[in-house]
Amino acid sequence: MKKCLVVCLAFVMALAFLPLGAQAAKLSEDTLAKKKEGWYPTGLPLVNFSSDDGFGYGARVYMYYNGSKEDPYFDSTPYFMQLYAQYYATTNGVSYHELNLDMPYLAGSTFRIKSALVLNRDRNANYFGRGADAAQQKILNPLDGTTTYSNYSDYQDFIDDHKEYMKFYKYDINKPKGYFYLFSNVTEELKLMIGAEFKKIGIHSWAGESGKEVDHVLQQPTALDLDNPLGRDGGWTNYARAGIGYDTRDFEPDPKKGYYLDYCFEVSNGALGSEYDFTKHNVQAMYFLSPLNSLTFAFRAGYTTAANDIPFYEQDWFGFALERRQGLGGNRTLLGYKKGRFAGKTMTVGNAEARWQFGELTGAGQRFGFKLIGLAAAGNVFDEAGDPFTDPRFDEYFTTFGGGLAIAWNLNTIVHFLYGVSKEDTGISIDFNYTF
Repeated sequence: MKKCLVVCLAFVMALAFLPLGAQAAKLSEDTLAKKKEGWYPTGLPLVNFSSDDGFGYGARVYMYYNGSKEDPYFDSTPYFMQLYAQYYATTNGVSYHELNLDMPYLAGSTFRIKSALVLNRDRNANYFGRGADAAQQKILNPLDGTTTYSNYSDYQDFIDDHKEYMKFYKYDINKPKGYFYLFSNVTEELKLMIGAEFKKIGIHSWAGESGKEVDHVLQQPTALDLDNPLGRDGGWTNYARAGIGYDTRDFEPDPKKGYYLDYCFEVSNGALGSEYDFTKHNVQAMYFLSPLNSLTFAFRAGYTTAANDIPFYEQDWFGFALERRQGLGGNRTLLGYKKGRFAGKTMTVGNAEARWQFGELTGAGQRFGFKLIGLAAAGNVFDEAGDPFTDPRFDEYFTTFGGGLAIAWNLNTIVHFLYGVSKEDTGISIDFNYTF
């Protein structure tokens, strides 16, 4: 099995370095007419809200290079280089500061590089256990160790009266990291990716801590302390990634038709300087159709499975080729459950949305499209790679339903206002982009 994986990985890497001559999609005439040449700066305030992270605030400062109209691919890409610096923090202890470089059509080729240096910390990351059994357990009263709660608000009432357990399901994780990815277009639809990510994980328990964060109350041992899972002490977690994607979407920021398929293989071991040895397989499929010009149905299915000694904090991620997504719970998978509520070596997720544009405003060179969103989602955790197919346990899937509003600003920038409900909790998200 390992030999097969190595061969597959080597094949994908070899393809990525072939001199390919794919045809690129062209920008619209209107977009091309407005496109600047040369260097120019811009900026963007970062303001959002989620039930998990609280209010987010910060800013990005961009520097762009567009080249000249005579350059190859000038009419095919929004820019030849995008460099931005970001400061971002939330009222619930999340910070994400970043220096990011994106260079499509590198040196006039079909290659693209994306790289970044990131300082990321979450002082209130959630830990509810790992694996299928933990996922099916209700929220526990840590004082008596037997009482459980079917919804999060009842648990909140308990910790309001027992502040020494305010951080029972919380921990502090610090994740400074750097990554580098190389993309190649085999054809306009077929894309390959290879890359690597390096990060030094620091894990801190709230046990024994007091201060304003916990109302000056000394905290009791947490769920993380009691479980003591692999990765409790953090350490270097480095991995290489190789992926392949097939994309027929008509317009990536706001598609109306087409589909996207991707597969990504991740490997971590000592040869990469990692303190952990594991592999992950990740699969994602999206499909979009529009029976009416104003109505789009969107579907997404995702699957991830890990083998060997994967630390607990890496079990909470779908490693899709396009973008790694935090696992089951929160505004990108199951809005209506806490972020990271369910996690394990094998996870599935399914999302469905109806997006109906009911109005549009234009003026001062700006265009705003207003859309109502209806959403449904489901996901589950399994212990073995084949379990979702041989023993799917559909009756145990965790489901959420909800909806809200999305605003498409000049087609490319999507802002959403969403509300999700589950049998355990509710969630609010005000953020950029769709769920998927």
